[in-house]
Amino acid sequence: MNTSFERYSLFVAILTMVVLAFTGCANDTMTAVSDDAPQFDEVNFSKLRHAHLLDSNSDRMGKGGTAALREATVEPTDDSGLVLGTGGDATVDADVDLILGLRDDFDFTLEASKFLSRYKFLSRYKFLSRYAFNGMAVSVDQALLDEFLRQIESDPDVEWVEPDIFIGLPGQQGTSSNSHQKLPWGVERIGGVQSSTVSGDGDGQIMGVDLVVLDSGYPQHNINRTAATNYTESNWLYDMYGHGSHVAGTAGACDNNYGVVGVAPCLSIWSMKVLDDEGESEISTVVMALDRAIERKLANPGRPMVINMSFGATVGTTEYNALDLAVQAAIDAGITVVIAAGNEGIDASTITPAHVADAITVGAYDVYNRFAYFSNFGPMVDLQAPGVDILSTGNGQKGSWKGVLMSGTSTAAPHVAGAAALYLSQHPSASPAEVREALLANAVDIVHGAPVNTTTRSVWVGNF
Repeated sequence: MNTSFERYSLFVAILTMVVLAFTGCANDTMTAVSDDAPQFDEVNFSKLRHAHLLDSNSDRMGKGGTAALREATVEPTDDSGLVLGTGGDATVDADVDLILGLRDDFDFTLEASKFLSRYKFLSRYKFLSRYAFNGMAVSVDQALLDEFLRQIESDPDVEWVEPDIFIGLPGQQGTSSNSHQKLPWGVERIGGVQSSTVSGDGDGQIMGVDLVVLDSGYPQHNINRTAATNYTESNWLYDMYGHGSHVAGTAGACDNNYGVVGVAPCLSIWSMKVLDDEGESEISTVVMALDRAIERKLANPGRPMVINMSFGATVGTTEYNALDLAVQAAIDAGITVVIAAGNEGIDASTITPAHVADAITVGAYDVYNRFAYFSNFGPMVDLQAPGVDILSTGNGQKGSWKGVLMSGTSTAAPHVAGAAALYLSQHPSASPAEVREALLANAVDIVHGAPVNTTTRSVWVGNF
């Protein structure tokens, strides 16, 4: 962790939770919400949101289930030595992981101790957000969950509570190396060779814009990494999984006659590692990373920033959750946020964070301009971009760093993130809404075979 993060995070603990998630990588499958979810509802507990994501009969199932419930042995301190909240015996049979939304004027410095004294039975807790929203992640013994929910009903400090949601990256489709091709077809298709930087001519660099890649880390070669933060337990800042490397390369690999070239060559990339070396994470971890990005943006309001998020989860509702609130807070702070639509072949309106209305949500098409069969669809999808057999940077662990082929909407999204960076390099004062409007205005209608009520317009950077 960097020192800035440690400064505003009072306590850090490891949360594990289990809702099947998707990434932009193809061949994902979603598990339906469990029929065995406990019968908590918003009638009995008005502050409880997304009760259907709780599962009372499962431990941590990773990609195979939808539980927010964990079997664990709770340690009294985390790896930095900070004392965690524990109630009685530190060992619990089953914990339920939750996120609490606290009142807007809650002061962590002055009020945290008093707040926690009311809930001494919490197994774990951490303060995870100040800039996105006032929030806290907690773990509660399953046997005490009902009582905890009853207590927060009358607690004026707590405005809402919801399950912490598991995010996982399934195995990518296609990892064959190709170290000879330099200009990926996707970069060329969206007008990269006609852009102001002329992707592929061996020269040019985007200046004055930061791209924040929330993913599994960064590649060791061929990008302009200017900052890196690790929010996982991994010992490595760089990418051991291979997903973040590919995303970063599509958006901004350097145009230097070395490996592949991105849409916005050699732009400044801040890698936020929120997915561990198995490609897994939780919503609370992503919220902390977004909170840090917002903090940086508020400290440097004149410097444009773009965030790429090529992951998400199905929540079975259009109602916003903690991740959606954090994404919206980033947009409200002036950050353009680009999100993969997902690969389940379903309407993206029930996918978090793809259904955030003010974000730019991206579907995928192939080299023949056919809408990708796996891509999520519907009115929440703002743009299409290349997303099948996309050549980009490898991590040196899974295939050559010079070139790896992957498919999915997570490979489509960074094309649009790069496009947003290109536009902001020329219009640094543009708001997220203005960036979105410019990308939509310059898009070209080339995609065929898309479902009804789904855009057929592809991002185009030839005018930037």
